[in-house]
Amino acid sequence: MTLKIFGKLTDIFKNSQYDLDTEKINNVSDLKKLLYEKFPALKELIFLIVVNGVKAEDGEPISGDAEIALLPPYSGG
Repeated sequence: MTLKIFGKLTDIFKNSQYDLDTEKINNVSDLKKLLYEKFPALKELIFLIVVNGVKAEDGEPISGDAEIALLPPYSGG
């Protein structure tokens, strides 16, 4: 599974993409838990998880072929 990383979050990941093993990820909560373990600095930040172009909430399932993005807060609209 490849995550697309945007904005200031790239400072933590040191890249605009990050690959994860999908075996441990069944839903958004699993993804957050794994990311917080690998990147503790994320706990201090506010960000959205977007799955297949839609803001995802904890507990929502994630398939292995899902397109996932991490977005920091943004202004405008």
